[in-house]
Amino acid sequence: MPKLITLLLALVINLNFSLFANPTTDHGVEVAEEIAVEQVEHGHHPDTSMLFFIIVAVFIGVSTRHLLKKLPIPFTALLLVIGIVLGSFSRLGYFETWGSLDVSFIKDSLYNAAHIDPHLLLYIFLPILIFEAAFAMDFHTFKKTAVNSVLLAVPGILVALVLTALIVIGIDYFDIGLEGWANWSLALMFGAVISATDPVAVVALLKDLGASKKLGTTIEGESLLNDGTAIVIFMVFLGALTGEADGMNGILKFVIVSFGGIGIGLFMGWICVKWLSRIYTDAMVEITLVVGAAYLTFYTAEHFFHVSGVLALVALGLVLGGPGRSSISPKVEHFMHEFWELAGFIANCIIFLIVGLVVSQRTQFTASDFVILLIVYIGIHIVRAIVLTMFFPIMKNAGYGLTKKEGVVVWYGALRGAIGLALALIVANINPNDLVSTMGVTLDQAIEIKEEFLFLIAGTVTLTLLVNATTIKMIIEKLGLLKLSESKLEMRASVNHYLRMAGEKKVNRSKQDRYLKKADWDTVESFLPPESDVKIGDEHEEKTIAELRKKLLEKEKSSYWHQFKEGMLPGKVIPSLTEGINNLIDENGKLPLSHRKDLEDLWTIPGWVKRLSQSGFLKKLRHRIAVNRLAESYDAAIGFVLAQDECISLLGSIARNENVGMEMLEKLEEEINANKIAGQSFIRNLRSEYPNIYETLSTQRAIRTLLDYEEKTVERLQKKGRIDVGEAGHFIQDISERRKKLESEL
Repeated sequence: MPKLITLLLALVINLNFSLFANPTTDHGVEVAEEIAVEQVEHGHHPDTSMLFFIIVAVFIGVSTRHLLKKLPIPFTALLLVIGIVLGSFSRLGYFETWGSLDVSFIKDSLYNAAHIDPHLLLYIFLPILIFEAAFAMDFHTFKKTAVNSVLLAVPGILVALVLTALIVIGIDYFDIGLEGWANWSLALMFGAVISATDPVAVVALLKDLGASKKLGTTIEGESLLNDGTAIVIFMVFLGALTGEADGMNGILKFVIVSFGGIGIGLFMGWICVKWLSRIYTDAMVEITLVVGAAYLTFYTAEHFFHVSGVLALVALGLVLGGPGRSSISPKVEHFMHEFWELAGFIANCIIFLIVGLVVSQRTQFTASDFVILLIVYIGIHIVRAIVLTMFFPIMKNAGYGLTKKEGVVVWYGALRGAIGLALALIVANINPNDLVSTMGVTLDQAIEIKEEFLFLIAGTVTLTLLVNATTIKMIIEKLGLLKLSESKLEMRASVNHYLRMAGEKKVNRSKQDRYLKKADWDTVESFLPPESDVKIGDEHEEKTIAELRKKLLEKEKSSYWHQFKEGMLPGKVIPSLTEGINNLIDENGKLPLSHRKDLEDLWTIPGWVKRLSQSGFLKKLRHRIAVNRLAESYDAAIGFVLAQDECISLLGSIARNENVGMEMLEKLEEEINANKIAGQSFIRNLRSEYPNIYETLSTQRAIRTLLDYEEKTVERLQKKGRIDVGEAGHFIQDISERRKKLESEL
């Protein structure tokens, strides 16, 4: 037993050593065991400085978000500044001793964080950031903006890296600086690294400001894709500079690496969707499965197949966050998104503090380097403007399109971040002798090139975060992208009026409460919503009805997800129902609510089903096939009708509480009723033409209703304290088993 404990200590304490030991021999284990024995006997402790840094980073992130949230500076930019300050203090020796107190452990933790292995940075944190962004992205919006994102991420980045390469070669050519940079492999690699954008700060700001979702998705989609493109191109030129190129044609390698990564991501996504569809409300299993899938996808793509792990993660995230979203158990889906949002927050806390530490502790520079940095900073913005100008004629008409004002935000909001810095750290770790042999420079020049590369990337990251990220809000406001339409303002004013009226009624009722009679009611009433100065009228009928249609469509879509979470609507019908709504919303409320051509195919009974139902061959098999085909249409029709009922209820609430003309309300009610009649007609036709199949489908739905009622009853009993958590889990597990039995019989 002591020997076993010693061996376990060896594995934990000497993890880095064991990674390089030969696992196929006993020698590595023996050496690790000897080191562990020596450390235990002599009281030596493992280096936990990185663990200390992670703990501190989390608390710094939490404090920054909570205490400094009112500052007009993005969260990530604040973390960068804090990292620079901490690194500078450490570099000046402030974290060695405080009087007689030895605080060198702080210096060690900051030093180790600044000198973290860049590959570790990519393999540990990159899967979280990339997958979280792709998983949280609205799939329908991404599809509509994908053309613009791809244009900027593939041909756009190719143009950008060439133009950027010309800038740095020009700096060398005109003897401004960057001696030895007149090498196309180095210059193009630099262009690829500095073109990798990081939208974290800008997208978060756009969400907070309530800006257009399509704008944020375009910026985020471009970043996800161009990260993959930049890394692929970077690796091609890195191999040329280090002498490790495999001789494959660069264009062919780019295609294989890019599409290979996408293929692996789609394949892993397909496996996850199939697996998740067989798990019933087990949050731990489902979340762990998705986390494991994200890391396995990245590792498999990069390590085994040598293709783009970033693009693999993007494909995986889009599959699970889009078509595969309904495969996640209804009661786990929200928790899943919350988990990944939390993981992304922690990863950003650590990464941007590391960025600040790298800037302050690892960069070497002179006064002339700042002049070069300024030229590069201005240059990448000029290059970005050229790229957008080149592709704007296509982008303004593709998908949702792109206006000139939105183009300005896309141009100015192209921040640089963690990906570029990680790639720059890889360059900083290159053996300078490799550059001597491949570039024909001296050893001193090779070392200087590495330092300049890291300084320029780190400096650009710092400038874009401190300048662009902090001023983009002002630019968005100046461009008028946050301005609401008159009809939207009127609707908000109407809701505000309703809230004030409801609040006044509550105050009047509270005055009768014997425990509140002595309250200062003038003070209480001062907390009522202020009266809006927007005048509400009927002169914008067309715009108002369009806004109401969009509101009702959003209500219909939320109804489907609510039915899904309640267990009454199978996940497989969600995409077919919501896609049509998304397309109608894209029309900005111009089309009637009854314009639902997407449901005609779903509710058209195929001829082969009719022929199959009349056949006398293999009665049970043909019945099962017909039931499976019609089950989706049946469930969709019932869910559709129930959603229309909820829209009618919402319309009634609008009629009672908002100043909307009766003619508009009647028109909308007619459109909703037309939808309802279409759904009910399909159900009646199904019942009359296929009574046996209808009976089977009705039975299945009745069973779902029963199981859902049982589950809610168990939850209610647990809340009342009649059963504990363990007992509730037992009953829920039994209900889940019966759900599995029902699904297996379909």
